[in-house]
Amino acid sequence: MWMNSMKTPKSFIFRVLPVLNSKISLNFLIKLTNQKIIFPFYHAISDEDIIHIKHLYKVRTTAQFINDLDLLLKYYHPVNHEDLLNSIKQNKPLQGKCFLLSFDDGLREFHDIIAPVLIRKGIPAICFLNTAFIDNKALFYRYKASILIEEFERGNCSSAILNTIQQWFLNNRLSRGFDKNLLRVSYSQQGLLDKLAAIMGYDFPGYLKVNQPYLTSSQIEKLISQGFAFGAHSIDHPEYRFISEDEQIIQTRESIKDVCGKFGLSYRLFSFPFTDSGVKRIFFQKMFDPEQPVADITFGGAGLKKDFMTSHLQRIPFEGTPLSAEQILASEYVYYLLKAFAGRNRIKR
Repeated sequence: MWMNSMKTPKSFIFRVLPVLNSKISLNFLIKLTNQKIIFPFYHAISDEDIIHIKHLYKVRTTAQFINDLDLLLKYYHPVNHEDLLNSIKQNKPLQGKCFLLSFDDGLREFHDIIAPVLIRKGIPAICFLNTAFIDNKALFYRYKASILIEEFERGNCSSAILNTIQQWFLNNRLSRGFDKNLLRVSYSQQGLLDKLAAIMGYDFPGYLKVNQPYLTSSQIEKLISQGFAFGAHSIDHPEYRFISEDEQIIQTRESIKDVCGKFGLSYRLFSFPFTDSGVKRIFFQKMFDPEQPVADITFGGAGLKKDFMTSHLQRIPFEGTPLSAEQILASEYVYYLLKAFAGRNRIKR
């Protein structure tokens, strides 16, 4: 019976959450699991469609974000990266129930929308940067896919271009429809998106110039002066399980070096793009080599789980779902308990 439960996906937990929430309090779940520190993360917050994200996942609105923060403050107290670093170095757990907030991809919304809300509420946060994208120098390939899907859905392609695209799909063995084709393009295939943009007459550099999706260096410096922390998120956002171990090391080491050097940071923080699934133990041993450490703390995004190294922590995604913050956390705690019965709430590498 319990072994079957261990295979229960989170989607099932989400469906029974209304029942769970009516019977089990979040405080009770925290006490039961003894997981008193959590690491929620987002990418952007916006009340309008962000075209380069629109076809990838649903972002929280400002009102939803504020509700999330109010819920977090009700059950936990906020801590910053220094509190966490000291806790790890001293091998001493943080006191009470706490949370550390973070944001990936270094998007402009962190400056325009998120930071003002966090400042008003007295909540610190870490923003993770892809070094190739700072100052809008380049664009994440998945964002390119979302932009092209939007162009297609808006009918901004002539019949001749559509015929050319169909033939191009056939030539490149893509045959699942426009959006599915583009969302299947991998990091190693990203040049296909630039070729398709050329066929469609779309200008990615123009999008970067007009929309400024990423933080600029001056905005980052301002945010640092306001007390926000920054870390690296790789050079250009590959999925680590699909690149070589050597490339994993380069992407991590060079992005951390660039962020710390450019902005004069004394700490070294890193969050994995996409996921840390499939990243081997040897990678982390190299990252945290006592003789030549590359990072002080690294973060994954696997939800409420333990990992084999105290300096590598798993975060909880707080976007891409209609669930409230309380429902997200309840599902994570319940899922953690279910996995615990089979000893599967710790990531093995």
